[in-house]
Amino acid sequence: MSNLKVRQIQSKLRSMFESDLDLFGIGEADSERDVKILTRCLAAFGVYSATGCTASEAAKSVRDGGDDNGIDAAYFDHVEKQVVIVQSKWIKSGSGEPQAKEISNFADGIKDLVENDIDSFGERLKPKVEVISEALLHPGTTIRIILATTGASEVAIHSRKKIDKFLTELNDSEDDGIATFNVFGMTEVFNGLASGSHAGKINLSATLLDWSRVTHPHNAYFGVIDGSQLKKWWEDHGKRIVAKNIRYALGDTDVNNQIKNTAISDPEHFWYFHNGITLIAEEAVRAPASAASHTSGNFEFKGASIVNGAQTVSTLAKVTDDAALGTVKVSVRVVLLKDAPESFGTDVTRTNNLQNRVEGRDFVSSDPEQTRITGEMSLSGVEYQVHRTDDFVPTPTSCDLIEVTTALACASVDPPHSVAAKTGIGRFFNDLSKAPYKAIFNPQTSGSQSFNAVRILRAIDDWIAEKKSQSDRKSGYAWGLLVHGNRAIAASVFKNVGQTILEQPISEMNSNYVTLVVEACEAVYPAMLSHLEAEYPNKALAVLFKGSSNCKAIHEAVAERVA
Repeated sequence: MSNLKVRQIQSKLRSMFESDLDLFGIGEADSERDVKILTRCLAAFGVYSATGCTASEAAKSVRDGGDDNGIDAAYFDHVEKQVVIVQSKWIKSGSGEPQAKEISNFADGIKDLVENDIDSFGERLKPKVEVISEALLHPGTTIRIILATTGASEVAIHSRKKIDKFLTELNDSEDDGIATFNVFGMTEVFNGLASGSHAGKINLSATLLDWSRVTHPHNAYFGVIDGSQLKKWWEDHGKRIVAKNIRYALGDTDVNNQIKNTAISDPEHFWYFHNGITLIAEEAVRAPASAASHTSGNFEFKGASIVNGAQTVSTLAKVTDDAALGTVKVSVRVVLLKDAPESFGTDVTRTNNLQNRVEGRDFVSSDPEQTRITGEMSLSGVEYQVHRTDDFVPTPTSCDLIEVTTALACASVDPPHSVAAKTGIGRFFNDLSKAPYKAIFNPQTSGSQSFNAVRILRAIDDWIAEKKSQSDRKSGYAWGLLVHGNRAIAASVFKNVGQTILEQPISEMNSNYVTLVVEACEAVYPAMLSHLEAEYPNKALAVLFKGSSNCKAIHEAVAERVA
């Protein structure tokens, strides 16, 4: 039976991916040609299944070859802000697994990718690797590691230990882990191909509470559904359930974190705090017993897709507290298309997604402290753009909220604030009534202090950019510190130059501050580099600088060295 499934998988994979594969290094007379091609097809399937991209995009993400550093495919899903990294192994028998050595090489290759160690990859692959590595520098980007094989769905204990150790290293921070690992064995590959991974037309079973029906001008149902059912939908169907939405799940965003936190800590109020979901479906079938009472009804929605609310459903699917999830209530609308005009489903999708998203930072403009700071800067001829806009350009006499927030976070005496600025500036605006927002924006924060901090941070960033341009090797701790530790460097430089410089009137802060910043950078950088090499050997710097406790210890050690 296994051999039959392998042959079926082989035929489907080749038809989907082979025509778009890069077959570099596979000769026509190669005795292993078929196995090598199928291995690359399998890597493409791993990307295809995990991201919902096209088969062509998945095939073009494959980079298998002798200089691939153990990575067979890598793809940046910019919508969900995740990097998918795949190693594949074609096993003719349909049983067994990759060797532990192959798993080890795979883990080492991922580490090089995370650390921006481009030199570890062959020249032919460097351009593609650089794109993925740069994506990993963006705050909030997660890593999904996939082992795709026509063998077992579990790896042996030695390989599992290697993977678990590697994941622990990558996720070693005080934030949620950035990396996950999945095995797509023969069972998962076969089922994924057999079901049509992203077909989009699926049937959903649901129990709706307090439901009702709209019959004019078009048929629809509305009611309340619990979080457990939505989680089950996502587990059973994945991205197929949002195939007609304008976007897939966006991952670890500020809004999605709020959805998750409410579901866990305050599930009874979820309905009051968050928007519901909208589905379109070809038709609905209601169980006969449901007709007698509108308190609870059992339905099957055929040819269904979520067109608004993908973030709600995908985020609830990540909640592990099933008891809390069962308490979560979500508003749901189901618009039926069977007797509607041909374009009606498209119209519902488009109009349900026209609203501009309101972000936490949008509420900052109503904070009296921001009004005061804006006025103080204005008196000194500086424009401070607090409101969110897409046409603002920073100048020597202007700055915006994000730049000021980042600068004040790095200038703070509390190192964790600079970590927050590095990993996700949005967290400063989640709750304007408490830290970290109130720690940097309070009655003691002056307009002069704010803009002077911006000017110093710009000088620091200029120094880092110049230092990077002078580097002849984009790897190692010397490079990694400039890439991943830029905010840690800034925090130490601010401490070195002192707070007095920030308190000067804007008009009296002359260009001499640039010289002071450069001198501080020249002292801080080697001190920090020396400390990292001595105290954190073989550590992933991309992860190290996400941890508040780590950064605090580094900050204190550098302060002693450059005192």
